[in-house]
Amino acid sequence: MKLKLKLALLFVLIAITGFGFYLYQRYGLEGRYAFKPEKKHKNEVLRVGIIGDSWATGITIDTIIRDEFLKRGFKTEVISFGQPEAKTKQIYDNLHAQPNQPYSSYEILHHNLDYCIILAGTSDAEGEMGAKFYAYYCSLIISDLARNHIEPVFVTMPEFGFKEETDSLDLLKKVRNELSSLLIDNGSTRSLDEYRRQAGDMLKNTGLEDSSIVVPFNLVCDDYEKHKILYRNTGHLSTIGKQKMGRLIVEYIIAKEKASKTRPVNANIVEAAPERKSKKA
Repeated sequence: MKLKLKLALLFVLIAITGFGFYLYQRYGLEGRYAFKPEKKHKNEVLRVGIIGDSWATGITIDTIIRDEFLKRGFKTEVISFGQPEAKTKQIYDNLHAQPNQPYSSYEILHHNLDYCIILAGTSDAEGEMGAKFYAYYCSLIISDLARNHIEPVFVTMPEFGFKEETDSLDLLKKVRNELSSLLIDNGSTRSLDEYRRQAGDMLKNTGLEDSSIVVPFNLVCDDYEKHKILYRNTGHLSTIGKQKMGRLIVEYIIAKEKASKTRPVNANIVEAAPERKSKKA
């Protein structure tokens, strides 16, 4: 009997330890990658990068952005790197991954870009990672771009079929997310507005707002239910939706271009995390 009790306790201990390690791996806030910013030189054409989750994949968004610039008399080079279902943590890791690794967006930091568009957030919300997690990794992405003299173009948390996406999860994932929400982020996973609020606070509190172009997604769509024509499915824009978003992004970048021929970098960026040596090197 004592042996059975000991085995049962051992099993419980292993289970708790395993769950704790899983939570750390999934939700842990890691330090910043250490890197040396590259020297900036003037480009003959506007160079624009795009990084993110599935919203940044494929050639459609590249083409739309490039065509919208061309309509306004701007020749551009556009490069895009997206990973389907990637959370902001993975998007940040990809930015510092070596070129031979899957989904690496290494070229973004090494292509003398003028701007980089960040399309992220839907996967964080679908996976109920929490507003703190989302805001933290957005801060690392934005600040590393700015440190490398690339102006971040941050598209705020998109509107999408959030309820439909989370309702479609299997029971195990729903239980996991419910427990994690309470343990990790005090329940802030249940509202897209909370993700937006914490990201907005992060931009203000770190000074990153001054070195970024912030594109409010609500100008593309402020209510998924009322504007489903803009969506291909609950989690992705249709071609019409992408075109509307692309036009808005380009308008914001061109407004900045016209306001200033030179793009000064904010030298007083607050470091959002301690540096870590690149795991990808």
